[in-house]
Amino acid sequence: MNPKDELQALRGKIDTINSDMVQLFQERQRVSNDIAHVKESGNLAVTDSGREEQVVASALALADEDKRAETSSFIRTLISLSKLRQYDKLGLATALDFPPSTAIPAGAVAFQGVPGAWSEHASRTLFPDRTLITREYFEDVFEAVKNGDAALGVLPIENSETGAIGEVYDLLRRHSCYIVGQVWINVAQCLIGVPGASVGDVREVFSHPEGFSQCKRFTKNRNWELTKVRNTAVAAELVASKMDSGTGGAKFAAIGSRRAAEVNGLEILTDNITDNPKNRTRFIAIAARPQYDVAADSVSVSFATLHRSGALSSVLQTFSLAGINLTRIESRPVSDESYRFFVDLNANILDTATRDAIMQAAMQCEYLEVLGCYTTSREVTQ
Repeated sequence: MNPKDELQALRGKIDTINSDMVQLFQERQRVSNDIAHVKESGNLAVTDSGREEQVVASALALADEDKRAETSSFIRTLISLSKLRQYDKLGLATALDFPPSTAIPAGAVAFQGVPGAWSEHASRTLFPDRTLITREYFEDVFEAVKNGDAALGVLPIENSETGAIGEVYDLLRRHSCYIVGQVWINVAQCLIGVPGASVGDVREVFSHPEGFSQCKRFTKNRNWELTKVRNTAVAAELVASKMDSGTGGAKFAAIGSRRAAEVNGLEILTDNITDNPKNRTRFIAIAARPQYDVAADSVSVSFATLHRSGALSSVLQTFSLAGINLTRIESRPVSDESYRFFVDLNANILDTATRDAIMQAAMQCEYLEVLGCYTTSREVTQ
C-alpha cells in the first residue's frame, strides 16, 4: 500500500472512532441530564470534588503509562462539560455573573496623586473632556467610584520594566469594580529641580519606588539620598516646597514627568533618564458597572484553581481549545498555599464562544469572575 492510500485508510479509522465517540459523548451528556434531576430532587450540589477525583483515578488506571497526561486532560474536560450541562438543566448557568452592560457613565474621573502624575496623563488621554479629581491612595480611587463621587477611576496596573502593581489587582476584586478601558503610556522619567539648579547641586532625590526602579542606571554610584514618596508628582511638589521655603532648594530633586515639572514651576535637570527608552505603563479605567461593546478586544478574568495537580493547566487549556489567546497572566497569593490568578484574554464577552469558554473554565475553578470587557487604546507618548 502506498503512503497516500495508507493515510486514507488510517483517516477512515479515525472517522469511525470519532463517530463512536460522538455517540458515546451524547449518551454521557444524557446521563448528566438525569443526574441533574436527581441532584435537584435531593437538593445536592452539582460539584462533588471527591467523585471527580475518583473518576479521573479510574480512567488513569485503564490508561497506558505514556498516555496518562492526555487521559487526565480528556476526562477532566468531559467532567467540566458534564457539570456545565447540569448547571444549565438546573437553571444555574447564570451563577457565573455576566451582568448587563451599561454605557460608560458620565461624570468625573478620579486618579491617584496630584496634577502632574502619570495617572493624570493617562486620565486625560482616556477621557480628555472629563473633570478630574485627585485621591491620595489607590484604594481611595476605588472608593470614590463605588460611592459615586467619581464615575470612573484611572489606575496603573502594570509596568513593562517592573511588572504588575499587585495592590491594584487585589483592590479590583475587593471592591468589585469593572475594567472598562485601558491605555499604555510611554513613561519618560526626568530629573526635576528648582530653576537655576544643576545636577551637581543635588543631594536628595524624591520619587515613587517605581520611579527609582525605572532609573537605576542613572542614580547608581551617585552620592544621593533616595527618598520614596507615594507619587512622582508628589515628589515634584516636595521639591517646589523646598524652593518656596528658601531652604536651599537646589539640593533637592525629583524623578517624574515633564508635566510634573511644568505644574510645579520646576526645570528639567536631565531629560529621559529611564533605563529603558521603551519603558511604558498600562493604566486601566474602572467603573462600578461593566461596559461591553462589539469593538472590545480584551476580557479580564480572576479565578482560583482547585487544589490538585494540573489545575491551572486545565483552566488555561479551556481557553486554548477555544482558540482564545492569553495576553497576560498574573498570580497573587491568597494564603500560604493558595493563589488567585488574573488573566487577560484577547476576546470579546459578547461572543458566544468566549462566554462558553469562560463558563467551562469556571467549572474547573473554586471561583471565577469577569473583571471587564474593554477596548485596548493606542499607545501614547508624553
